[in-house]
Amino acid sequence: MNQFDLVIFGASGYTGQFVAEEVARHAVGSLTWAVAGRSREKLEAVLTEAGRHVGRDVSDEAGVIVADITDQASLEQMCSMASVLLSCVGPYRFYGAPVIEACIAKKCHYVDVCGETEVMENFQEKYHAEAEKAGIHVVQSCGFDSIPADLGMQFTIQSFPGFITQAESFHNLRSGPGYKVHTGTWKSLVHGLANAGELRKKRSRNAPFQWQGPKLRKRPSLFKANETGRWAVPFPGSDVSVVRRSQRSRQESGQHPVQYGCYFNVKSWFVGLLMMAWGLFIYLLTRTRIGAKFAENHPGLLSGGVFSEDGSTRKQLSEATFSTTFYGKGFTDKSMVSSNAKPNARIVTRVSGPECGYIACSIMVVQCALCLNRGDLPNRGGVLTPAVAFHGTDLIPEIDKAGVKFTVVETS
Repeated sequence: MNQFDLVIFGASGYTGQFVAEEVARHAVGSLTWAVAGRSREKLEAVLTEAGRHVGRDVSDEAGVIVADITDQASLEQMCSMASVLLSCVGPYRFYGAPVIEACIAKKCHYVDVCGETEVMENFQEKYHAEAEKAGIHVVQSCGFDSIPADLGMQFTIQSFPGFITQAESFHNLRSGPGYKVHTGTWKSLVHGLANAGELRKKRSRNAPFQWQGPKLRKRPSLFKANETGRWAVPFPGSDVSVVRRSQRSRQESGQHPVQYGCYFNVKSWFVGLLMMAWGLFIYLLTRTRIGAKFAENHPGLLSGGVFSEDGSTRKQLSEATFSTTFYGKGFTDKSMVSSNAKPNARIVTRVSGPECGYIACSIMVVQCALCLNRGDLPNRGGVLTPAVAFHGTDLIPEIDKAGVKFTVVETS
């Protein structure tokens, strides 16, 4: 019997503090939980701050575990005390593997907020069989990357009035003046760009998808979408990778995979052009080891101050919101599906909520952890995407109740 239902590793970090606060909101009744990290003093301060925001003292109800990412024995000790381990310690490229290995060794479920595409695909290849054998679930990308995309796609498929063959999503982010992104995200971005070539080699070994219906159109790098009336660019995060992994799982289980594209709304064609030029510059800079190191160490300079070690203030976070809108197409009946046929059914769905990077992120990852703790999961374990791990559970309604809404906008 585990001492704690849920342990938050890295709770004293920037993201971890918001996660601890979100857990405190739900830690009423029988839920047992703890915060973990290197410094007991910092962890106790996190509990004090979380209590201040939820309106009650949580320092007596939550445990404190000292564990160090460089000490495998301490990680295994931490995991032996938990039913579910929620890791906020990134970049996961450097700090993910030791924690996952400890979870497998001690049969502890694992969730995180990783958005590092190559890392997640590598971990699935490396640890899936071990995790499945141990009977534990390793579920990454449970934050903004990529719950809105992956569960939003699942919600769209389930809500479609017929046989869906393709869907596209558009992220729309609204933030107030002075909004900053924490530098932890920057480090993940830089290292992801520096290792992009390895990802292409790995994917070339995958079996082809058996798509149905007309092929999803390939969008240009900057375009004005008829669906939204807005300029958009391809979304550079892990969403497409995560959703495609979920669709591959659908195909392997005998269901048809659904084609997917993911985009990001921008204010104007000029802003989109600037973003593309900036992205190309950062990509070229990371082609050399020296350039990548320079990029990692100068986030403020290279991002025009958008990335900051201090992150955003509470007020700035409270002024931000997000929405992810899906446009799905298909047929009213499976018998009508053909690569030459024009879809005759459509759906528009939306996932929306508060600030995406830390507030909504915390809501989503905590609900994923709580769902794992409740059990009754549809598979034996392994390294799984959210849509695969939580298929058929009450996760989407629970996330909706917690403040990130899933809505069918229209069908036709």
